[in-house]
Amino acid sequence: MLRVTSLQHHDGVLFGLNGRTARVQIEGLSGADPGRLADMAAPTGGDALFPPDPISGYLPGDWLAGCLIGGRGGDAIRDLSAGLPVALQILAGCPVGPAQIVGGDNDMIRIALPWHMRALSRAALKLALDLLNAHLDPAGDAAQALDETRRVLARARTGGLTPAGTRIGVSAARRGMPLAILNGGVLQVGWGARARQFKSTFTDRSPSIGEQLARAKAVCTMRLDRGGLPVPQQHLATDADAARRFAATVGWPVVVKPAGLDQGRGIHLDIEDEAALDTAFAQVAALDGHGVLVEAQVPGDDHRFLIANNRVVAVARRLPGGVTGDGRASVTELLDRVNADPRRGTDKDSLSMRIEMDDEARDHLAAAGLTPDDVPEAGRFVALRRTPNISTGGTAEDVVDRVHPDNAMIALRAARLIGLDVAGVDFLSPDISRSYREVGGAICEVNSQPGLRPHWIATPDRDVTGAILDAVLDGAPARIPTAAVTGSKGKTTTAMMLHRIWQCTGRVAGVNGTAGTWVGDDRVDMRNLTGVPGAILLFNDPAVEAAVLEMPRKGLLTYGHACDRYDVAALTNVQSEHLGQDGIETREEMADLKGELLLRARDAIVINAEDDQCRRIAAKAAAPRQILVAMDAEGPTLAAHLAAGGDGVFVAPQDGRDWITMARGARRVPVLAVEDIPATMGGRLEVNIRNAMFAAALADAQNLPARAIREGLSSFRSSREMNPGRYNQIEGFPFDVLVDYAHSVEGVAQLTSFVRDMPVAGRRHAGVRILGNSGPDKIGDTAAYLVRCFDRITMMPDIDMIRKFGRYTGEDPVGEMLSTAGRMLKEAGAREGQVTLARDHVAGCDALFDEAAPGDLLVLMVDPPLAYDTIDRRRADKGTGATTPPPADAPPPGSPSQSPSSPAASASDRAR
Repeated sequence: MLRVTSLQHHDGVLFGLNGRTARVQIEGLSGADPGRLADMAAPTGGDALFPPDPISGYLPGDWLAGCLIGGRGGDAIRDLSAGLPVALQILAGCPVGPAQIVGGDNDMIRIALPWHMRALSRAALKLALDLLNAHLDPAGDAAQALDETRRVLARARTGGLTPAGTRIGVSAARRGMPLAILNGGVLQVGWGARARQFKSTFTDRSPSIGEQLARAKAVCTMRLDRGGLPVPQQHLATDADAARRFAATVGWPVVVKPAGLDQGRGIHLDIEDEAALDTAFAQVAALDGHGVLVEAQVPGDDHRFLIANNRVVAVARRLPGGVTGDGRASVTELLDRVNADPRRGTDKDSLSMRIEMDDEARDHLAAAGLTPDDVPEAGRFVALRRTPNISTGGTAEDVVDRVHPDNAMIALRAARLIGLDVAGVDFLSPDISRSYREVGGAICEVNSQPGLRPHWIATPDRDVTGAILDAVLDGAPARIPTAAVTGSKGKTTTAMMLHRIWQCTGRVAGVNGTAGTWVGDDRVDMRNLTGVPGAILLFNDPAVEAAVLEMPRKGLLTYGHACDRYDVAALTNVQSEHLGQDGIETREEMADLKGELLLRARDAIVINAEDDQCRRIAAKAAAPRQILVAMDAEGPTLAAHLAAGGDGVFVAPQDGRDWITMARGARRVPVLAVEDIPATMGGRLEVNIRNAMFAAALADAQNLPARAIREGLSSFRSSREMNPGRYNQIEGFPFDVLVDYAHSVEGVAQLTSFVRDMPVAGRRHAGVRILGNSGPDKIGDTAAYLVRCFDRITMMPDIDMIRKFGRYTGEDPVGEMLSTAGRMLKEAGAREGQVTLARDHVAGCDALFDEAAPGDLLVLMVDPPLAYDTIDRRRADKGTGATTPPPADAPPPGSPSQSPSSPAASASDRAR
């Protein structure tokens, strides 16, 4: 028996799929007889779960192959286990791309399953296995399982997309376009400024005025008439007398129809006398409160032109519902054969509608001199419906290749005059292959939200919705440019620098980082939304023309990737940070995780030529361009790469100054002097020199102009606004303040080296809340750096982090953390009075500002929100030393000071 043993939903992308992905493991495959599934997997559609219905976008011959990446593998059980949940989601009105089989053995299969709605994907998976088990079990009731599947799908469709919206989504997924289902049954195709939204065949550019004009049929006809297009003579009759007078004027027959309804509802054709007119008028007046239209009946067949973005996408000749005689069967028997078509149903989601032997059908038979029991001669068509609408049981044939150019021209003009980007134009013509100028014809309606059933019935093998997509997008890509940045250090600053370069091109770029998410120059969210969460925010913002994505380790493990592929990707370095967490023990394992970005890059990758793990991953990448970054222009890896004609970025002297230099083979192009980049602090901050090189390389890989690269880097500052928490120098105090989120061993080493080289007249103070909370390791590894660099060190706890990691297990984990930190600092050489242990971080930060004197340097190694909250409060107090009251649980004033090995002292006590 097949059963799901593991199911994990991810908001991001796994295994290269396009969209959200779930990891699924199904067991119980061994011993199952695949022959029992032959009907379900058969190209004919088998048990009619998948009739020849193009609404889903999968025809009987290829539905299963279309649901699997790489097509069918030949094992019916495995193929159906992976493909059936995809097909069921689509049938429920939720377009998803194909699934991928990613592993397994004789008894088990692992699947990457795409999804948009979590609950629906779970239901589809359960239904799929119930169906398969019912077929595999000799005692299973396959018919009952199929009926239950249909009931669940019918309920799910009420909250899903329309059939047209679903099919547009399927066509988009097949084209590799990103999809999202928004509230209100809206489908989004694409990202950011290039995204387009569809609600059925409405688009985000369908004007409400055009929609209103099309629905107001009398006004629409008047507009077309004034535009010089052929339309029937028409009158909005207020009463039956007015209707009779108009009919007498234009001549019989006439048509009576509602002024405000569509889908062929209430239309009466071939009205030949006043009695029939009075009856039709009364029925229509009771049906629609918008009025009754009476118009001269134009001879000819009904043709539906599908227009999208001023293109004729499809044309169908619509025929009324009826039967065709064979000389043997009665009308009733012929109708039973027509209704046996599995495409015909009774609900709005059916491709075609059943034709009932009702009063309308009997009236048509009587007019033809027939009864339901009569046998029409072979080849005779007997209409059973007044109108040719699909919604009333009609059918259609494709005639797009027979349309005369004049007739196509007036259909296009009709859509333009009403102002619709997507429209259905109904054109009456006795011969669509001949010009309306020669044989007559008229446009009887323009539809602002055209149904696609006529075209699906007429040409089930044609991708009509794909043609609509192609016309609406008009050759523009659905994706915006993407750059992904990862690494142990430097990824945030590199991403922010690249974002600044994009801004200097005049286009609106978005970036997500640890300190927030920006759209253009606006910080739209202050949370850490690195990875998938920030990418979703950017991809759904119509202002965003390019996305720069910071992709951290934790985000990759938690959510997966932001998209199936990136245009360019960078791996800045692979260091020891975070080893031992989440099952990653070695630099190689960390490189394999972060290096997935390089493997997904389409156009180019940028790597650190001086990092062995970066070089190892780059060797696996398929991007056609590799750009190597190195501080040492003469390094062997970079030198060999350039000698082979490759691309590189390095620092080289020119005119007595160091310049960031780009190279391809032997060609050298100086970009900008290092000291002219404010973030490098006059060329002293090597980490930001390297980050600037990565940003320049990524920008060049995205074909951004050299002017924008120079302008972007020369205007980028390590400020609170541009790069919060990264070497931010704060003004407005009588002493220097530096904020940096140094949370790794390498980061602390870089920071303390920089601080030691700073010209400081007084003392160097450090407030440290980043280190120690996750455990004693980082304190032990960084204690010597801190002790050698700072005259005063204040250690503060982060209670949430202490609880999260659980490395301190005593009754007082905060005290244990502080005691451990104090002990390790003392072992690293801290002298008496050099270290303060503050249980309360707010009071601890205030005490640091109280103690700092003019000429001192205060370095805040705390999370940016706390740092800037303190800075803002102190500025508001004009540096008077006033502080906010301590929290209620803070130790009372007057508590004795403690030595570094005793964690109980409050920061306010220590300041005294």
